[in-house]
Amino acid sequence: MFALVDLNNATAAELLQLNGIGKAKSQKIINYRELNTCFKSLDELGNIEGISKKLIASNRSNITLGICAIVKDKENTSSSAIKDVLLDPVNIIFVIFIFILALLDIKTGKDFKSQIVSIGVLGTFVGIFIGLQGFNPTDIVNSVNEILVGLKTAFFTSIVGMGVSTILSITQKLKANSEN
Repeated sequence: MFALVDLNNATAAELLQLNGIGKAKSQKIINYRELNTCFKSLDELGNIEGISKKLIASNRSNITLGICAIVKDKENTSSSAIKDVLLDPVNIIFVIFIFILALLDIKTGKDFKSQIVSIGVLGTFVGIFIGLQGFNPTDIVNSVNEILVGLKTAFFTSIVGMGVSTILSITQKLKANSEN
């Protein structure tokens, strides 16, 4: 091996340079790093299923712990996370349906607020379902990220559905009060 592998910033391909690390273990290392905001010590590798103390010892001279890119980018995380949620195709579909129903409610005068909330709740169940697809009960630590991705959809669709319905209710009541 020609260069040290930076455990906190290495790609899956770079991790493959380590002795005894294949594709599955390299992905587990990356998942652990993302879940735990990087490694604080090399011994943390032992917390990952399939990585023994012997494997850590055989690679100790080939591994370094660089400055964690996740910590450096923490300021951008919230705006990036919101952007990811807004651009998620599942969320876009639910938002389109919600806004179509809101327009129908406004244009026709028929009450679609309960259907708007129902679409938001349906999105909640779809998001939870999506999250559970990547869940592995035998590897809970490395499966948490998949569940959280689904929960973003779940909460986002509920917030949009309830928010739009509430705004419609308030504006319609204010309009009715001003006409009286």
